[in-house]
Amino acid sequence: MRVITQRAFGGVEQLVEEDWPLPVPGPGEVRVRIRAASFNPVDVLYRRGGFGGRLPQVLGRDLSGVVDALGEGVTGLAVGEEVFCYRAGQGSNGSHAEYTCVPAVLMVPKPRRLGFAEAAALPVVALTAWQCVTRARVRRGEAVFVAGGSGGVGSMALQLLHHLGAHPVLTTAGSDTSAEYLVKHLGVEPGHILRYRGRTPEQWLADVLAMNGGQPVPVALDFVGDSMKELCFAVSAVDGRVVSIVEEPADSSFNLWDETRSPLILRSLEFHFIQLGARARYAPRETWTVYREQLEAIRGLLEEGALKPPAVRGVGPLSAATAREAHRLLEEGRVQGKLVMECG
Repeated sequence: MRVITQRAFGGVEQLVEEDWPLPVPGPGEVRVRIRAASFNPVDVLYRRGGFGGRLPQVLGRDLSGVVDALGEGVTGLAVGEEVFCYRAGQGSNGSHAEYTCVPAVLMVPKPRRLGFAEAAALPVVALTAWQCVTRARVRRGEAVFVAGGSGGVGSMALQLLHHLGAHPVLTTAGSDTSAEYLVKHLGVEPGHILRYRGRTPEQWLADVLAMNGGQPVPVALDFVGDSMKELCFAVSAVDGRVVSIVEEPADSSFNLWDETRSPLILRSLEFHFIQLGARARYAPRETWTVYREQLEAIRGLLEEGALKPPAVRGVGPLSAATAREAHRLLEEGRVQGKLVMECG
């Protein structure tokens, strides 16, 4: 089978195409002929060596495809069935390949109304958004501020918030293109978008408060980090809930534990961090069913039409050139929706 792999950490030039033996599913695994796979910012970090790990490695955590073979003991799935999943870093290799073997417990039937490219765009961003929104315990009628609403995770979170009846839902845009995407694709009200370019953090704070009638918000979701994470804390009400998926460097100037100025302490806030792969990395295997259960719930909302996948940008067929281009686009940080590669 063809794979996109790397034998050294570094720049995009490390991504190369190779022929590898076809993997054989072990007990409890299924082999999938991958039809489409998407790219996530975490792929860039892994490529650079930010998480270490063994080489050679095949990146990719989202996939959609067709069950090709069943390992011993697998029930509830059939050869030829169309599926999608979040790999959670498990199995034989990443999804930027023609085939992979994955624990069957992670597999979910593909939504009937979606093509393979749309399905491949969903797992990481949809699961991350789901966990952020549920961890924040968002209630109907609550105001929510979302830093980074036009990205993959943000676009799913905005839809979930609207589905739950949160109001107003406030978010950010760094360009006219992002603002247009938020309004036309995600139904955000133009007056609920913070246009932050060329304005100071103090002005950001004033703008967000003004959009919520001069009041702080009970919930803030951070999908950007850095100064936007600070804004999430700054706009939060007493006893508010802040959820982030972006870690900060050790030398960050924002000290959450400074009792003289940290909103976390001064306003008695809750702060949660969501690391999607933590369960697969540190929790018992029998708990991995959570990924499937959450993705099945998301699938149900997709089938009902309550959710739609993020905008998909096809970057090309399975090749090193396609993968390199996707990584470059992610590094530029101007992607709305998800980048998807056709794998077979």
